Amino acid sequence: RMSFATSGRESWLTDSDDTTCNTGNTQSVTVILDTFIPLTWVRVVVRDAVYVDQVQLSYQLSGSSTLLACPGLRKAKLDDLTLDIECSTTESVSGVTLSGSGVTGLCSMYISGGRNVALKQTARQSSRYRPPDAPNSHYAENAVDGVLPGDTRESTRSTCTHTDVPSTTPGWWIVTFLQAVDVTRFLICNRVDCNQSCKERLAGFTLTAQSDPSTATPYSYTDPGGPDQASYTVVPSPRISFPVSQVRFVTADISNILTLCEVFVFGETNCPAGQFGLRCERQCNCANNGNCFVHSGGCPSGCATGYTGEDCSECPPGRYGNRCDQPCSATCGGDNSCDRNNGACSQGCDPGYLGTSCESKCDPGTYGAGCSGRCSVNCAGPDNGCNHVTGACDVGSLDHYFPNVCEFYIFCVHQNFTPD
Repeated sequence: RMSFATSGRESWLTDSDDTTCNTGNTQSVTVILDTFIPLTWVRVVVRDAVYVDQVQLSYQLSGSSTLLACPGLRKAKLDDLTLDIECSTTESVSGVTLSGSGVTGLCSMYISGGRNVALKQTARQSSRYRPPDAPNSHYAENAVDGVLPGDTRESTRSTCTHTDVPSTTPGWWIVTFLQAVDVTRFLICNRVDCNQSCKERLAGFTLTAQSDPSTATPYSYTDPGGPDQASYTVVPSPRISFPVSQVRFVTADISNILTLCEVFVFGETNCPAGQFGLRCERQCNCANNGNCFVHSGGCPSGCATGYTGEDCSECPPGRYGNRCDQPCSATCGGDNSCDRNNGACSQGCDPGYLGTSCESKCDPGTYGAGCSGRCSVNCAGPDNGCNHVTGACDVGSLDHYFPNVCEFYIFCVHQNFTPD
């Protein structure tokens, strides 16, 4: 939901189209969140480069109209029109405000409370139900496969977990993160394909999030009961203060089957300095060895020389330099590739050129690949000059010599006599 300081509700900010933009004079816009969540970052897209540095970000908490500045705010310009703003809050936010002259050129705003860091992580459960007609079903990893359940029993067998029955202990399910994560909230999708008893199985569950037990008291939440739900949202407030390495669900009692159709754990990976990605599998490429945003690889200090784009990836073939704004020399050999930092040609030079960037012609008197050819001594003109690529004489040959090859013997043959 949105409220505009001067012009009322508009559609250009919510149409998922970065090419439709503010056409009025509005210099402040507030987005009211349907679900109050801790923030992680905000992305701003404008229609012209003059606006990208002219926006300020603030937020408000539930029940308060006071605008607060982002703690430890950092910005990274992804391109001339796109700006990422890191704004990591400890409390749940009810509204996000952009202000300043740059709002007059605003096209889109993306608000993030974190990515699903549970996706494709390692999961296990206390037991697995194996129905006779579908023994290869109900695996623990079904709850972190990124596939939402359908409304048929067949679909839930391949997308949901299911502990076995009967059991002597409450059923449990655990997801373990390859790299510890900073968690903002949880979303748990229940089974909805069968009668009410399916949905009741999850009622009263306990969720526990923990890091190294010796260094932090686990976060724990128990469902208070009430009407059964198709999905449950759990937003810790204040935000969990430690990196989480494992999340565990336990049923309310031993008679309950534990069925989870998808578990979303939102947040960002707690990567070491200089790394980013859901599993910290990628290297930052920031200027001055700066740290990058863990969600994108964007660099507040800008990309290092030889890198460009949202994640500061290597220059594409044929480009080099700061923001990859320089083309490799057209006379680089092979595929015209060059070093992304200094433009030095990777595969040598085309015939007739020399130097690290192949921008210099062969020295006078030489030609060809590697400038290894020597102009014929029979070329006319100063220094017996020839074409730096082909070796053809620049101003012709001496008298009685073939113009390009300049071989006296060939000339004589064409004149039908034999030289003395």
